[in-house]
Amino acid sequence: MNSKNIFRTEVDTSLSINNLSHSDRFILIGSCFSNQISKYFNKSCFDVLNPFGTIYNPISLQQNIYSAITNRIFDETNLIQSDEVFLSWNHSGRYFNKNEKLLLKTINNEQEKIHELISSNATIIVTFGTANVYELISSNKIVANCHKKSSSSFKKRTLSVSEIVSSWTEVLKSINNRIIFTVSPVRHIRDGLKENNLSKSTLLLAVNELCKEFGNQTHYFPSYELLIDELRDYRFYANDWVHPSEEATDFIWEKLSNEMFSNETKSLIIKIGKIRRDLAHKPKYGISKEHTIFLKNILEKINRIKNFTINYDWNQEIDQIKSMILKSN
Repeated sequence: MNSKNIFRTEVDTSLSINNLSHSDRFILIGSCFSNQISKYFNKSCFDVLNPFGTIYNPISLQQNIYSAITNRIFDETNLIQSDEVFLSWNHSGRYFNKNEKLLLKTINNEQEKIHELISSNATIIVTFGTANVYELISSNKIVANCHKKSSSSFKKRTLSVSEIVSSWTEVLKSINNRIIFTVSPVRHIRDGLKENNLSKSTLLLAVNELCKEFGNQTHYFPSYELLIDELRDYRFYANDWVHPSEEATDFIWEKLSNEMFSNETKSLIIKIGKIRRDLAHKPKYGISKEHTIFLKNILEKINRIKNFTINYDWNQEIDQIKSMILKSN
């Protein structure tokens, strides 16, 4: 096919990382787009951790990951009480508890897990969402989430390229892990389209500087460009016209997985996808003898594939199948 028949501008997605497999471990941090991509890793049976919840700005991400690297624990000064629950200035609202000590235990246990994964040479995928940050006026601390507190408590500003580069240089000099940076294609239109574009440009410039300075360690994957420049049509957005649609996210995952995984791993992902589709199949007339045989065949496939997905626990799927088989007896 010649260029006249492609009907779109194709983005170069090549990565120098191209041999990762199910024996590798992954940490995905960042915006809501990072959370979405982590689900694909999980469905494909990789050992993946998606800590902190949704965090958009690079500084809060850097502070959290650097704390994990250096074994610094969170304490009461990192928390805020809102109504009847405690929340963390360093985490999304997904982390809350009525008991202050239990919340600290949860987030510090997660920090230990991150430290262990980094020590085991996990690949870290970082998604920056925005260069805009909110600082607590009382402490000048950049927060990961405002937790619906009054806007009068915060000062909003835009990070500079040098601020982002300086903070992440501290991380990169402390570890040897491979880091794949990407910029979220989700547009922050509440700030205005002009401001969103300035913010995304700041992030792109910062990542470019980091990749130039730490060339062997850092990599860039163009999630932002894939949606904005290659797909570039509102049919690839969700109903809010801001987030990518499921079809667009599938497309970006396919591009990413095609670049970063070995051929054997890509073949394995296809087999896992077939197992997932089979598990989702609902028999039209209940669990018949024929469907029981079908379920047993899925179980055999899982038992064969378990040896190649050593970091994934298939027990939930196995229990699901065994429970359905028992119901048929």
